[in-house]
Amino acid sequence: EFISGADTAEHQHDTRTSSVACKWEGELNVNRLNMWIGEMITEKSSDLYRYKGVLAVKGVQAKFVFQGVGMLFNGHFSNIHSWAPSEKRECRFVFIGKNLDRDALLKGLEVCKAEESLRFQVGDSIEARTAGGFTKGKIIRLWDEGNPYRIELADGKGTNVWGPIDDKAFVRSA
Repeated sequence: EFISGADTAEHQHDTRTSSVACKWEGELNVNRLNMWIGEMITEKSSDLYRYKGVLAVKGVQAKFVFQGVGMLFNGHFSNIHSWAPSEKRECRFVFIGKNLDRDALLKGLEVCKAEESLRFQVGDSIEARTAGGFTKGKIIRLWDEGNPYRIELADGKGTNVWGPIDDKAFVRSA
């Protein structure tokens, strides 16, 4: 009786509510993704009802799983789901909300794609941005734990840092 007549009752759907889903083969730079998601949550959280995805992150075998509601975001590398050697590495997302700008969402995700080629190679001398400014160092690994560069600083201590994005704001020529 509680829902008796629900099918014939008058109601309106909010036409502003929609979903945007996408899938592509390839890998993301998780640092770019985190920056973009942070910006999107800050600017659009009241319009985001739900969002989730399973991602291939360059340099990491585990699948990156994320979900969110409004400003609440949770993303992590799965302890139980990894990309099989024969499996196509791909990224899948869905956003549900109101006033979603499909083109803007897809462009934002596009910016998160991992670079096909990096500016520096193992052994290159560079300067890495650290808390104290830029510090001289050397590239010792590419795509380490989802970061384009692992860098050994020339600080006499063998300190290692990551270059999270292949951009001169983080890593530049020495």
